[in-house]
Amino acid sequence: MKNLNRHISVLCLSLVLFLSMSSHAQTRYVTDSFEIMMRTGPSVKNKIVKALKSGVAVDIMRSDAGNGYSQVKTAKGEIGFVLTRYLNANESAKDRVIYLESVLEQLQSKPKEIQALLAKSQEQSQVLLTENTELSLSLKKTTNELTRIKEISNEAINLSDRNVRLESEVQQLLLQLDDIRIQNEALKDNADYVRNLTMAGILLLGLFLGWVLSRSGKQRRNSWGA
Repeated sequence: MKNLNRHISVLCLSLVLFLSMSSHAQTRYVTDSFEIMMRTGPSVKNKIVKALKSGVAVDIMRSDAGNGYSQVKTAKGEIGFVLTRYLNANESAKDRVIYLESVLEQLQSKPKEIQALLAKSQEQSQVLLTENTELSLSLKKTTNELTRIKEISNEAINLSDRNVRLESEVQQLLLQLDDIRIQNEALKDNADYVRNLTMAGILLLGLFLGWVLSRSGKQRRNSWGA
């Protein structure tokens, strides 16, 4: 029974001590402030030129992978050596958080302006959508007109080809007509020649018949006179 009471007393004392420590405990965070030493040479034995705080921008002039140091130049023109592993390509997280917090604060302080910008963006989007629709209709109309112009051009080309073909056919018909006219003239000349020849034959035949008749008349008169 005595042992049980002793254990209970120890437990109560421990609980009191724990509660006492918990009541005095406070939350703390590891600081993000950091400094690196810039020295006159690539070694801890070299003299420190100055301490560079986190977030300070420097230009790397050259790096040595063997000793892990880089020669850098500050914005003020100071030149020295720092450990390469402490150099980052991006800004420090603290600076980026500060920038983002300022941007967030500005956005939170101007909700009406943001809403106005959003409404304006929506209006511009609607205007662009309307213009896009109009341009699409205009493009369709232009495409149809271009197709019609191509069809008309094709018809004009076909008509030109037909005209050329008809002109060639007309020329051929004119040549054939000239041949026929020449042939008709030749036939007319032949007909005139035949007609003149026939008339001359008839005339000669008449003269011959007249001479024959005159001869036979004389012979009859002579026979009657005898």
